[in-house]
Amino acid sequence: MQFRTKALGLGIVCFVAIAAAQSQQPARQTQQPGEDVPASADKNRSDLSQDRNAPRFDAARFIKDHDKNGDGKLSKEEMPATAQSEFAQIDTNKDGFITKDELQQHATRMAQQRPQLVEVIFYTIDFPEEPVTMQELQTAYDQLRKLDKNNDGKIDESEVKNFREQRKKERTEAIISALDRNGDGKISKDEARGLWADNFAQLDKNGDGVLDRQEIEAACAMKRMANAGGNNNPNRNNLDRNNPQPEK
Repeated sequence: MQFRTKALGLGIVCFVAIAAAQSQQPARQTQQPGEDVPASADKNRSDLSQDRNAPRFDAARFIKDHDKNGDGKLSKEEMPATAQSEFAQIDTNKDGFITKDELQQHATRMAQQRPQLVEVIFYTIDFPEEPVTMQELQTAYDQLRKLDKNNDGKIDESEVKNFREQRKKERTEAIISALDRNGDGKISKDEARGLWADNFAQLDKNGDGVLDRQEIEAACAMKRMANAGGNNNPNRNNLDRNNPQPEK
């Protein structure tokens, strides 16, 4: 998904932003630690990402709108001024012109990239969903302020690293709190639920019959790497529904 604000002028920005939003808009339900994600939720996300009715960038129309000499392709001079800096990137065969196929391929690559954080913020502002928008912006603002420990108005690498470690510990403690029934700070095989139980042997690296904090953190890291790998990552389906519902 990409809401890039400088790419190919306003026309492609709107098309790509709308298509990306409709195909990858996250569900509003929040998953709590110790809660299993219903299979239907995964299916809904998959259905959204494959929605053939979502708007797509029309490369042929874009070329028609900017092709001044009518040769069916765009020179750098014919490109909108805001997109000329990306001409070399779009012109993959380096012949000095951009064809419909090159333009469409660039739009597709752009839509598959991770969005820059500021672009998500701008999108949230430009396409408000009251009252969710204000809640989301306030939450983002509050979290960014937490990063700035010395209150100098800037976020440095050490502050990000420390906050990342803090969040890792919070996630681990939340999972243990949800599943650890005997209060020993670990998850035994009997206490494990959902995919924690299904993958217990794989996650129990030292084979001692319990999952300690280090093994739980490693499992969460595996989930993040699987998610980063996308649908083609073989580990993704194994870890997608990571936090199971503890037994009542």
